[in-house]
Formats: sequence, structure tokens, C-alpha cells
Amino acid sequence: MSASRKLAATVAPAAFATCLAVPEEPRKTADVESRNAERVRLRAERGKLRATDPEGLADAWAMIEDIWTGTVARARELPEPVLHEQVEGEWSFVQTHRHLVLATDCWLRRMVKGIAHPYHPWGLGGSWLTSPRRWGIDPDADPSLGQVLDLRRERMDEVREVIAGAKAEELQRNCVPPDSPGHPRKDHTVLQCLHVILKEEWQHHRYAVRDLKVLEKRPR
Repeated sequence: MSASRKLAATVAPAAFATCLAVPEEPRKTADVESRNAERVRLRAERGKLRATDPEGLADAWAMIEDIWTGTVARARELPEPVLHEQVEGEWSFVQTHRHLVLATDCWLRRMVKGIAHPYHPWGLGGSWLTSPRRWGIDPDADPSLGQVLDLRRERMDEVREVIAGAKAEELQRNCVPPDSPGHPRKDHTVLQCLHVILKEEWQHHRYAVRDLKVLEKRPR
């Protein structure tokens, strides 16, 4: 073999490998940029959840309604039975919304509004809720997606109305829980109650989106 051919045989594989590696760089850059954008978005959303004035709370709740609107529309693209399926033992999409009904009943209706018996029978609690019937909750309930979303719409409208009508001084009002069975059992300010609702909504939305990605990939 001539010297020139030996040189070509030595250089060609390295050059070929370099050519193959070039397209990987834009993909890596895009992935990094995507992750960074996601971190920025989540940081901005978390900041809204900590609002302490009526205008900030209204903005935070508008964000909650907006992200759920998009996610519910996405979920409706799947057959309804799929939205009753669990992913790795976590609540299904329908169960997640039933839990958020309970969270609203606890922190808005029971605490902020002072309703003695605020719970809808379709509410869903975790393992810590050992006697749901004492609260008026039906542990055997199995409502449809449409029924749950209609109920959720009612509860979300209640939250929006309370926030829209709240003044700065109202946010500092101390809420004393009724003596009836329920949670919480200790006093909280209106602002503290609203913060719990916002965080519950935001965190469970993240879980719902995470699990939807899995459900969308399951074979039908």
C-alpha cells in the first residue's frame, strides 16, 4: 500500500466518526435548552403560588385554571377508561380531580366559608382518611369523568369567587374550623388556606401530566 493510501486509511475513520458526531451536538443543546426553559417556567409558577395580595392570588389562580384547562383537553383525547387507570399505584386522572374536590372542601368550604358539612360524597382522601363516612364521603363512589369535571368546575368557580372578592384585610382573617368531623382541626388565616389550595392544585397537576405521558404510550 502506498504512503498516501496508508494515510487515507488512518485519517478516514476519524473523519467519518467526526462527521457522525456533528448532528448530536444540536440535539444535546436543544435538550439542555428545553430543561433550562422548564426550570425557569416552574420557578415562575412557584413564585406565583406565594402571592400575598389579592391581585397576586388572582393571577396565581388564573394560572391554575389555565394549566388545568389544557391538561383536561389533552386527557379527553384518551378513552375514558384509560383516565380511571393508575400509574405505579398513584391516583388515576379521575381520582386526582376527586382529591382536589376534597382539598377545596377542606380548605375553602370548611375553613374559609365555615361550612359545618362541606364535603361532597365523591371527594377522595389518602390513607390518612380512615373514616370517610364520618365526613359524609362515600368510599365506594365511582363517578364518571364528566361528573367529576362538572363538580370540579363548581369548586374551582368557588375558589375564583372567593379570591376575586377578597380584600387585603380579609386575607389575614383567622378561620376557626367547625366542630364537625373534618380537616383541618386548627385555626388558619384565609391566606394560609388559599396557599394550601394553590399548592395542592399545582403539585397534583404536575403528577397528572407526568402520568398522562405514561398513559398516552400504553398500547390500546
